Amino acid sequence: MVIANNASAGFILGTLNKNINKKTKASGQLALGEKIRNAGDDASSYAISEKMRVKIRSLDQADANVQNGASMLRIAEGAIQSQINLLRTVKEKVIDAHNDTNTDMDRAIIQKEITQYYEEINDIAAETTFNGKHLLLGTKVSEAVKSWYTLDHAEKLEGSDTLSFVSGTIGTLDGQDGPFAVFGSSTDTPAYDGYNISTLSTNAMSGGTVDTPRKVEMFFSVNLYDSQLNNKAFKIVHPAGEEIFVFADRARTFAGDNVNVIRLDTTSSLEETMRNLKNRISQVLNVSYTSTINSMTITLTTVEAGDVTNDPSLYNVEGVSVAAADGGAAATPVTDLPTSKVKFTNYKQAGEDGHTATWTMNLSSYNTSSSSDAESFISTYAGQAIYHSGNGVYYEFIDSGKSPAIDSVSKIDGSTVIDLNGIRSAVSSGKTVAEAFAALVTANMGSLAEAETDSSGQVTGIKFKATVRGTEGNSQTISFKKGDLRDYTIDFSSVLSGVAGADIPGKLDGKGFRFYDATDKNKWVNVLFVNGVNPNDDPRPASGASGLDIDTLVVDVSDVNSLDSLLKTLYKGDGDKNKQGLSQFLSNSSQNFRVAADYSAGTITIYDNRKYTVLDGQTEMGAKIANGVYDNVVNDYRNTYVNDLVIQHTDKSSANIHVRIPQTTMDQIFGYKVGAGSLDDYSVMTSEKREFLLGQDYPTPVQGALDKGIQYLIDANTLIGAQIVHMESADANIVTELENTTAAESTIRDADIAKSAMDLATANILSQSAQAMLSQFNHSSSDVLNLLQ
Repeated sequence: MVIANNASAGFILGTLNKNINKKTKASGQLALGEKIRNAGDDASSYAISEKMRVKIRSLDQADANVQNGASMLRIAEGAIQSQINLLRTVKEKVIDAHNDTNTDMDRAIIQKEITQYYEEINDIAAETTFNGKHLLLGTKVSEAVKSWYTLDHAEKLEGSDTLSFVSGTIGTLDGQDGPFAVFGSSTDTPAYDGYNISTLSTNAMSGGTVDTPRKVEMFFSVNLYDSQLNNKAFKIVHPAGEEIFVFADRARTFAGDNVNVIRLDTTSSLEETMRNLKNRISQVLNVSYTSTINSMTITLTTVEAGDVTNDPSLYNVEGVSVAAADGGAAATPVTDLPTSKVKFTNYKQAGEDGHTATWTMNLSSYNTSSSSDAESFISTYAGQAIYHSGNGVYYEFIDSGKSPAIDSVSKIDGSTVIDLNGIRSAVSSGKTVAEAFAALVTANMGSLAEAETDSSGQVTGIKFKATVRGTEGNSQTISFKKGDLRDYTIDFSSVLSGVAGADIPGKLDGKGFRFYDATDKNKWVNVLFVNGVNPNDDPRPASGASGLDIDTLVVDVSDVNSLDSLLKTLYKGDGDKNKQGLSQFLSNSSQNFRVAADYSAGTITIYDNRKYTVLDGQTEMGAKIANGVYDNVVNDYRNTYVNDLVIQHTDKSSANIHVRIPQTTMDQIFGYKVGAGSLDDYSVMTSEKREFLLGQDYPTPVQGALDKGIQYLIDANTLIGAQIVHMESADANIVTELENTTAAESTIRDADIAKSAMDLATANILSQSAQAMLSQFNHSSSDVLNLLQ
């Protein structure tokens, strides 16, 4: 008998164990809902799944970070909006304070309210927090901005005097260090005043003769009897009216005004009667009286002389009828008597105009239509003036065609200006230079000048006339004068010798010059050149302090590339970086200076616009000029701050969001350096401070400090808003990535419930079958062993 192992039972047992394991795995997957419970289930999928689970945890935290960051920014946004609202209210109060219906006391009350708003804005900046972190107080310097501070004295800007704009030789003037050049000279009267009217030539007038007065002769014969003269009348007409004379043999009255009765009964002779008549007439008119043996003559001579005296409505003697007022007989004209008895000769001597004195300017050498002759003539006479001693008027010649050169500037106070530029157009249209010039002069001088022509009608000169006829005009003169201003000319072609094009801005950067008023040593103008202005820099405050009247023009020459463009930028600005040039700048200031420019020559002429003597001892040598800029406004730098916060939104330390929240304290909003400025500079208590807060549109647009501050806060909130959008976008991206990663990880690790349930059922059936079969084989083996027993 052979006893062997039950091989079938062993196989069935092994199958049973496998099915039990499958059942255990399937039941475990169903219980956890995961098909991978450990690395043993699927090593590679397990590794991928675990990495994804780490990523999912990271994304969950990044999402929380971003949402917290957005919440933080919204808190900052709301706080800054509150500050904007407060600053808007401040502007409203400043506008109210600037209205002159308010008193100083009203403004003081408004200022108290504004101060509280300033403090509240600072409080918001100091107290706005998130999780204990201050949001509106900067922790990092964002930028060092050029700033300014104002001194109570002026000092030289370092390096500003290293270019020789001015050839100064005077070391010290008025207690200030030079070297200076002066606008005037020691030969001026008074010395160093600089304003003179010099005489180039004087021309006496001649040919004047006296006017002839008119004479009227009244003849009365010695053979006249009183009875013949009785009730006879005549009248004398004169510019003031008329006088009537009536002879009467007794006291009589006659109708009308200005009737003079000459009594015949009160005289002993006709000659005495005539003498009474002459005396009476002499009370009205100048009269000369002569008498002869056989006649008597009264000669009337006009006070006025000249042809005008021949007008009978002004001067005349004639017989006249006069009505009686006393009931007696009326008077009849004395001229009714025979001419042998009475004769009036109205034209014994007619009035005659005398000759007027004249002087003729010879223009025969300019009897051409050549443009070159025109330019030569204009160049000769521009800047000169004709002075007529008769009327005391200067007729000054300028040339607007050379504007803005000094030849286009009037230099004599109260002169009648004649623009020689008109000669150019007249000559181009065919007129001669002499004709064109004569037309300009006669148009301005009227009857005091007339063109003189030759036999062919060509203008050969200008005849200037005295203001009066007669010999009196022989003492009048025509003088050619030249006016000088207190001025100084800077030659930029010399200053920039050897420098051209793009090198000019660098050469001029930080350099400048200054010029001082002739009568005030504490009043001057600075011109400072800079090679570019940073738009982020603080606006430069106005120069000047107590006792210092300073105006400073900053000229940005960064776009200058030639001498011509430099001169034009300096004189009139460029409309972009330089809204105004030195000309407009001086016109808008309280300074007594003006400026002219000659672009072709490369010069700038600075002159005092007071066309009279001004120097009276206030300054040592009048107006002066020097290299370098002396100012009480000095460069400084202030830091702008931001709160730089990191929002970690990935699992990489280098990949994050930097959130920048600008500091919004009042010094940052208004842009002043703590210590160099304060909120006291932003009050409403003076007109200047209110204008500084509100800004201006004219003559040069200047943004007010309040608008700049509001814009700073708006920009800050705009930045924060953009960062909130960034946060929301980042959050959306994180959520998307989180969902996709979670889905992918779920696909790898999560169990297929249906499949696991089927696997469990299958394993359960198979294990039960195996157990039944094993039980059967075990029973068979037991029977065999029983047989062996």
